[in-house]
Amino acid sequence: MKSTTVASLLALSLPAVLATNHTLCYNYFMKKDGCVFSAAAPDQRCPAPPKEHTTPVSAFELQSGPNLVKRSEPRRLERRYDTTRPSFAVAGGEGICGFYNSTSEPGVCLWSGPEQISPTVETAGWLNGAKTSNCGKRVYIQRKGQPNTVQFVKVLDGCSFGTTQPDPGCFDIALTIALFNKFKPTPQEEKDGLLYGGITWDFDNLEGTHTQQAPV
Repeated sequence: MKSTTVASLLALSLPAVLATNHTLCYNYFMKKDGCVFSAAAPDQRCPAPPKEHTTPVSAFELQSGPNLVKRSEPRRLERRYDTTRPSFAVAGGEGICGFYNSTSEPGVCLWSGPEQISPTVETAGWLNGAKTSNCGKRVYIQRKGQPNTVQFVKVLDGCSFGTTQPDPGCFDIALTIALFNKFKPTPQEEKDGLLYGGITWDFDNLEGTHTQQAPV
């Protein structure tokens, strides 16, 4: 009888133990759209219609907390987050996901949420110091409307992007210097520090075949 009671209690508590503690951005899209791009769970994963923006991605320098930030053709990718604001190239160093070299390691920086002073699991945008589950996840990133420019890189850090709101925070993305250069900027883009035409990105679990890369 005692063993039966213990087994029953374990069965009741197991779902709570296994439940995923999702990030603010994940919950934001679930509430807004009823689904999340590249989610691991089939019943929570949704395709995204193409969104067209003309906002360029910029490479420039800025100070954020203790870290200096500067902030053959693949198959067509339909799912995406499109940036609505200029992005910057990060200088690298010791970040939320550990140390990285911006000039030699292609990667991205995603929104770290609204709380920069005392971050908690609940205030993580896509990640923060208290919630690093999305660190190292693979994302695809490309020039908008140009699938031949796609790059697959890891999430290396979190950035505040100067916003406390999930829109635009959850859509924003910053690039390492190495990744910025992989987009082969034109002389004008190099001069301006901008990648004109917009950037499209998403976690690399478009069809649910790479669930280990799915966002949480």
